[in-house]
Amino acid sequence: MPRKKKRVASRAKAASNYPWHRRIPWLAIGATAIVLVIGVLIARSFGVGESAGQYKGPGSGVGNHPAEGTPITYSSYPPTSGPHWPAPTTWGFHSEVVPDERAVPNLEHGGVVASYNNIPAESLAALQALLTTYPKDKYGEVKLVIRPYDKIPPGTIALTAWNWIDELTTYDEARVIRFLNAHLNKCCEDVP
Repeated sequence: MPRKKKRVASRAKAASNYPWHRRIPWLAIGATAIVLVIGVLIARSFGVGESAGQYKGPGSGVGNHPAEGTPITYSSYPPTSGPHWPAPTTWGFHSEVVPDERAVPNLEHGGVVASYNNIPAESLAALQALLTTYPKDKYGEVKLVIRPYDKIPPGTIALTAWNWIDELTTYDEARVIRFLNAHLNKCCEDVP
């Protein structure tokens, strides 16, 4: 065998004799990484791994009922917990402002408050449709309050539950449903 061919053959043989080269299956690792990335992207497109809002707790104010009409300062707006007036507002759509002190008891009763500021009519209609399309609870209600709210930026929808908030800059049906599924009837007082 000519000298040049021997050198090339001996280099190839030497290169494959490295222990790390034989023990690390580079092709399998690369393929696994690609499959994992694709799997994560597909799962994210279906909403897997996305949270149902931002945790703001631990909350306070359960059973803390100052007198009706007493102004209360909250740590966030819209509030996610805190002292509140004794009586909640009615479930459903409100075209008039509902004071925070009146909406917080609804959160304590396991409800969700959807506060909106200057959103498109079709987004408001989609929110209102949830009152009839979302499954009713054991009390025969959808514990959802929809109210106008000027303490958030225009074009925003803020979903609140006891200790939780999710702020949307556009209406996203899947995200709203995910929030409702995660938080309705999962709070402090099991009452209608």
